[in-house]
Amino acid sequence: MFKKSIFYGWWIAVIALAINTLVSGPVYGGAGLWIDALELDFGWSRTQLAIAFSLGQLEGSFASPIVGYLIDKFGGRKVIVIGAFFTAAGFFILSETRPVSADITNWFDPIVFYLAYVVVMMGVSLGSWIPTNVIINSWFDRRRSLALSIGAVGFSLGTFAIVPILAHLISPAVLGWKNTSLCLGVIFVLLSIPEYKFIKNNPEEIGEVPDGRKAHLKDEFSKEPGGSRDFKGRDFSLMEAMREKIFWVLAIGHGSSAMLTSTMMVHLILAFKNQGLSLQTSALMWGITMGIGGLSILLGGVIGDKVSKSLSMSLFGCLQCLGVVLAVFVHSVPMAILFAIVYGTGFGARGVIMMAIRGEYFGRKSLGKIIGISATPMMIMQMITPIVAARFYDHSGNYFMAFLVIAFAGLLGSLLLLFAKRPIHPLDKKRAPLPKAVGK
Repeated sequence: MFKKSIFYGWWIAVIALAINTLVSGPVYGGAGLWIDALELDFGWSRTQLAIAFSLGQLEGSFASPIVGYLIDKFGGRKVIVIGAFFTAAGFFILSETRPVSADITNWFDPIVFYLAYVVVMMGVSLGSWIPTNVIINSWFDRRRSLALSIGAVGFSLGTFAIVPILAHLISPAVLGWKNTSLCLGVIFVLLSIPEYKFIKNNPEEIGEVPDGRKAHLKDEFSKEPGGSRDFKGRDFSLMEAMREKIFWVLAIGHGSSAMLTSTMMVHLILAFKNQGLSLQTSALMWGITMGIGGLSILLGGVIGDKVSKSLSMSLFGCLQCLGVVLAVFVHSVPMAILFAIVYGTGFGARGVIMMAIRGEYFGRKSLGKIIGISATPMMIMQMITPIVAARFYDHSGNYFMAFLVIAFAGLLGSLLLLFAKRPIHPLDKKRAPLPKAVGK
C-alpha cells in the first residue's frame, strides 16, 4: 500500500495524523457540543457537565505513567489498538447517558456521562498522543520536529473538519447526540484494524534506522549542522530524567499552556454562543481556529528544527495566552476570526516543539515513561481549569474573569520555558574535567 521509495517513518507520521484527527474532533474539539446537548436535554448546570471532562483528565493523570510503561514494555502499536477499543466503549456508554436521580442539582446526577468520558479519555491516553509521539520520536532524529508536526496536525484537523459536522449531526433534527455517539463507537472499533496492520514501533522492525538509511548515509558525508552525526545526546532513564530540573520545567510549562487548551475545548463554543454567536457559527469558528493551528503546527515543525526550542516555545505560548484574552471580546465573526488567528498560531506551534524537545533532550530508550510521568502535572492542570471556568460562569453568567485569570496563569508558565536548557547526562557530568586551581 505504501511506496517503498518513501521512508516509512513519514507514513508513520501520516498514520498518527489520521488517528489524532479522529480522536480530537469528537473528544476534545467537540466537548462543548456534548455539554450543550446534555444541558438542553436534562437541565444540568455548566459546572456539573464540565466535571466529566475534568474527571477524564484526572484519570489521564494516573493513567499516563502506566501508559508510558506499557509502551516501553509492549510497544506503541498494541497500546494504540487497545486504546481504540476503550474509546469505542466510552462512546457506547455516552449514548446511554440519562439522569440517575430526580434532582438535577445533585452533582452526581450525570454520573453515566462522567463514566463515559473517563472511559473515552482512557482510550485517548492509550491510543492517541502519548504512543504516537513516542513512536514518531523513535523513527526520527534529524527531522524529529517536522515529523511530530505532521502527526500533531491531526489534533487541529479533527476540530477543523469534524466539529462543524458534529454540530450538525448532534442536532435533534438530524441524528441527535445519542445516535451520533453510537456511530462514533463503531468507527473506533473499525479503526483498530488498520492501526494494527500498518503501525511499526520503530525503524529497526523493518531493518531501517532513524531518518532512513539514505539520510543516515548523507549525514556521514555531510557537515551540515543538525545532521544525526552531530547529535551529542544520550538516552536518559526515567529516574535520571526526573532528577533534572529541566524535566519539571517542561512539565509545568507544558501544563500551563495545555490548561488553556482544555479550557477552550470545553468552554469556547459555549462562550461564543453566550456572547451572541449561534451554536453552529461558534463551532465553525472553533474549527477555523484549529485549522489555523494545524498550519501553525507545520510552522512549529520547521522552526523547531532550526532555532532555539526554548525561546520559540515561550513566544508561541505567550501568543496563545493573548488569544485567550481576545476571546472575551468576541461578539462578532470578524473578532472571532482575529481570535482564531492569534490563538491558533500560538497553540499549534508551541505544542509540537514541546514534544520534539523531550525526544531531543532525553533520547529514545525510556521516552514512553518520561512522557507519561511528565504528563501528570499537565493532566492535573487540565482537570482543574475547566471546572474553575464553569464556576465563574455559573456565578456571573459569563466567562470574562475566568478567561483572564487562566490566561495570566498560562503566561507565567510560558515565560518559565525560557529556562528550558538541554540537560547534561549524568555520565558526562562525571567525566567533566576538574577546574584548574587558581594561581597554578
